[in-house]
Amino acid sequence: MGYEIGIGLTGVAVLAAAAVLFMIGISYRYRLDRQSIHVGRLPASFDGTRILFLSDVHRRAIPDAIMKRCQDTGGVDLVLIGGDLREKGVPLERSRDNVRKLRAIAPVYMVYGNHDYDEDIRAFDVMLRDEGVRVLVNESVVLEQGDGSLIRLIGVDDPRTGRDRLKMAVQDMEGEAEADFTILLAHDPIIVDKLQPSDRIDLVFSGHTHGGQISLPIVGAVLRSPYCRGWYTVDHHATTGSALASRLFVSCGFGTSRMPLRLGAPAEYHLFTLRRPAAAQGQ
Repeated sequence: MGYEIGIGLTGVAVLAAAAVLFMIGISYRYRLDRQSIHVGRLPASFDGTRILFLSDVHRRAIPDAIMKRCQDTGGVDLVLIGGDLREKGVPLERSRDNVRKLRAIAPVYMVYGNHDYDEDIRAFDVMLRDEGVRVLVNESVVLEQGDGSLIRLIGVDDPRTGRDRLKMAVQDMEGEAEADFTILLAHDPIIVDKLQPSDRIDLVFSGHTHGGQISLPIVGAVLRSPYCRGWYTVDHHATTGSALASRLFVSCGFGTSRMPLRLGAPAEYHLFTLRRPAAAQGQ
């Protein structure tokens, strides 16, 4: 009897170890998610704009192969980082190397996440600005094409730790320019619960949730969130001048926090192409 119990416990231990190794391996398989996003208010001159969006890098070093893949698929016009570029114990030079790779392919805009504050933010902030990363801390920038068309990018500080000032960010009008199309970048998707119709936000990009990080069959995500992964329509908010409601996208994230384990929530980075609706193409 004792021998049989010993064999049973050994078998369980082996299976558990195999499962952990399997989930570790999955956490290092980076999936490129390519999507075209059709948005009604997008100015014609911005049609085809390609955005590389990634969030929750944490302890990871971004492989050179990923940068090459982005270039090989047609290049990138804009890089957006949705926070948690680092966490406690990550060497500053690792984060520097990561942003240098991203800056080499396109201008980089970023917001802070909760783990970016794990250690003194000042040295981290100085490094990012020295490397040419535009950190948006409750403020906005206006991006302009040669024909004078504008889109607005708003970035809010981390909502989870109460550093966000959405109203201030929305009211921050760089150069007093009024844009027809607005993207909001925030680490935690709970920011959409604070949106008002007058904010006129078209798209929201967020991360933080890691897609639950471990998602089991039938049970679903172990770490639950009202906005866990993928696309959501912000029902209580409608963009002025557009028949389309505001939309939120939540990334499963690039890295992991604490244990490097994933299951059913792939490590991913996103290449979004902004498109006008087909009916507007000929206008």
